[in-house]
Amino acid sequence: MNRLIFVGIAAMVVASFDHTQAQVSNQQADDEIAQGRAMVQAGRDEIIRIELSLTDEEADSFWPIYAAYSGETKAIMDRYTVMLTDYVRRYDRGDLSDEYASDLMETFFGIKRELLDVKMDYLPKFKTVLPSLKVARFYQLENKIEAEIDAQLALVVPLIEPN
Repeated sequence: MNRLIFVGIAAMVVASFDHTQAQVSNQQADDEIAQGRAMVQAGRDEIIRIELSLTDEEADSFWPIYAAYSGETKAIMDRYTVMLTDYVRRYDRGDLSDEYASDLMETFFGIKRELLDVKMDYLPKFKTVLPSLKVARFYQLENKIEAEIDAQLALVVPLIEPN
């Protein structure tokens, strides 16, 4: 697999997210994040298209299920983006508290749990239209993309400073 594709996707996420820390309006930052996320989704779809090497029959069955899966994960990731954006803005304003940190952790782990639930819910659906080896490869691709994005976000999202 072409590592440059993953690096490119992660760079788009970081570039769009990093602007939230600059002195730009909230609307401008939100627009840039949305644009970056759309580019990431397009890149994700292209990676999956290239790397799964689906037959025409498999593709006809897979892509509608993937579209539903993608819609569900996108809705969850929208909340993740809002959470991260809010965190960075509050961090920049020095507006963090124990109560906020507690809520942040609950939200973060809730989002991670929901994403895992969606992945588990779609596993049998994908297995009805693809051989298990291709389904496993699909989930590996998803995990690699998410790991790359998380690694890049870790570089730009500041750590909470304990009092």
